[in-house]
Amino acid sequence: MERALLKICGLREEEVLEIIKGIPDRDGIDIAISENNLDCKIQMKSETLKPIEFQIVKAKIWSAFEDYAYASTDISLPALAAELLKINKRIIAVAESITGGEICSRLCSIPGISENLYEGIVCYSRFSKMARLGVSSLTLAEHGAVSGETAREMVSGLIRGKAPTFIGLATTGLAGPGGDEGKPVGLVYIGVGSGDFITTFEKHIKGERNEIRGAVTNLALFYLIRYLKGDILRL
Repeated sequence: MERALLKICGLREEEVLEIIKGIPDRDGIDIAISENNLDCKIQMKSETLKPIEFQIVKAKIWSAFEDYAYASTDISLPALAAELLKINKRIIAVAESITGGEICSRLCSIPGISENLYEGIVCYSRFSKMARLGVSSLTLAEHGAVSGETAREMVSGLIRGKAPTFIGLATTGLAGPGGDEGKPVGLVYIGVGSGDFITTFEKHIKGERNEIRGAVTNLALFYLIRYLKGDILRL
């Protein structure tokens, strides 16, 4: 029996199924999908296809999810992030608003992370963002706490004055149940970077409050992984 596995992040199960439906020659492969807050596992197996046939179809499936893939083994997002931090000899500092410490909590579940995790700050209020990270009051007034500009300044505040080995990761967003600043529930921004290279991502996530927070945690770890892999420019 031929088997393969692909871990992806950023799509709901129904979105994965829709993409798979459009992949040709997939009928010879049994596909099982499990998804939790945008972190998805695609398991493939076939009892009828020859190895070369299986590899061809598997390649088509992997190509369809190229922008969302992070592993071909059953490794978790925090475990892979920790592994890549160690390999690249990088140190991470995290500023969490919407995620409220969940990113650091998941990283801290990985043994040995103390070598690569410098600090985590839960800067939930505007005042904390200004006092702890140096986010400009003008930025907050013009763009709001939930904005790409604020996420960028949060990352900048994390890494300011630190060695080039430091990477900053920041989250800000609206988990609900009500919106704020005239912005909708589920609007989130994630920033990641080091030095002068800081990238921010805008996402619109559907779900209940803690589903949104869980999804942002997964996405933040995913973007950290892509950054560490050197793939961030493709996102």
